[in-house]
Amino acid sequence: MKISKVLGFAALDSRGKPTVAVQVVREDGKIFTAHTPSGASTGKFEAHELRDSDGRGVENAVNNVNTRIAPTIIGREADPYTIDVILSDLDPTENHQNLGANATLATSLAVTKAAGGDNLARYFDKSDSLLIPMPMVNILSGGAHAAKTMDIQDVLVIPNGATSFKEAISWVTAIRERAAKNGAKDGPTFLIADEGGLAIKMPSVAAACEFIVKSIEDVGLIPGKQVSIAIDFASTQYFDGENYYIQQKRKSFNSKDYVDVISEIVNNQPIISIEDPFAEDDWSSWNRFMEKAPANLQVIGDDLFTTNAARLARGIADKSANAILIKPNQNGLVTFTESVLKMAESEGFKTIVSARSGETEDSWLADIAIGWRAGQIKVGSTHGGERTAKWNRLLELEATEKTTFARPFN
Repeated sequence: MKISKVLGFAALDSRGKPTVAVQVVREDGKIFTAHTPSGASTGKFEAHELRDSDGRGVENAVNNVNTRIAPTIIGREADPYTIDVILSDLDPTENHQNLGANATLATSLAVTKAAGGDNLARYFDKSDSLLIPMPMVNILSGGAHAAKTMDIQDVLVIPNGATSFKEAISWVTAIRERAAKNGAKDGPTFLIADEGGLAIKMPSVAAACEFIVKSIEDVGLIPGKQVSIAIDFASTQYFDGENYYIQQKRKSFNSKDYVDVISEIVNNQPIISIEDPFAEDDWSSWNRFMEKAPANLQVIGDDLFTTNAARLARGIADKSANAILIKPNQNGLVTFTESVLKMAESEGFKTIVSARSGETEDSWLADIAIGWRAGQIKVGSTHGGERTAKWNRLLELEATEKTTFARPFN
């Protein structure tokens, strides 16, 4: 089916900031619209998000959709694999610096929707049974997501003992509600972070983990067996090029000593997954840690890899991690993002499809996580329409399709 119209326009993300949306109309008159997310904690190797001179608006990116992209793809088949190559050729810079990754991704997504119709998951995965991903859900937030109430960015839970997505999401919603009650017991007020996590001040990572463990136990679940902890350190945020400065300890650690700090944390808590424990340029620390990391620990590169094939290739060669966070807006094109995910899987990496802190109610992320058989998904917390839209889409597909629930830690 050919593309008859393309229209870019500015929309609002969950933080009230402008983002790019694109509407694609097929020749049969059907309309498909996609919205791009935006990150707060961003790696310097991500694809370029084009903002206006005020640092906020997206009119330049929208104009690129309407004046440069639209004339190039109107009249062509709504095939994302072909259109993404055209978009890449239209802006041959490595990071989409000219058109803006927010412009290219919004277009790529809208074309993908036009190709897949109402069920993107089935467009990508035509197997007998769809794979519903294991959720990784924010409970506590700090760092760039929550005015640095903690040095680290997020403490999350993974319902690794659940046998269905419905059960998994019911467990984590109960834990999140209990955590909110436990955090309010002493009367303090706290903010809700960008991704819906609780911005409760914690004196240390250990204290945050103990708080989560208690919340898990309070709802009748077993920490480490039914529900485990994941931590997003986002350590680039507190690395100065030589040392890691932990504000909560008021102490700096060199790279070698910080490897020991991370090792102590993971060895003393029911943690099964960590993300960005070291900075995006501190490759040697990643490598040293992986030599001593527990065999069953998932070590995710986000800022380290930025959904970039070249950086992933280095990480594979150096054995710097064993999992990758997949964020389409870090890459800028849907099918190129899929290629990075497939590359990681072929090398035995676990893959986690992830949302950003600035999201919209668009639920395409849930579909591609299933369609690409990622195994895990990270959307944020269970609060906020931009988050629940993804969770509800997963619940819908589990209820209406033949599915298997991923259990990557079993």
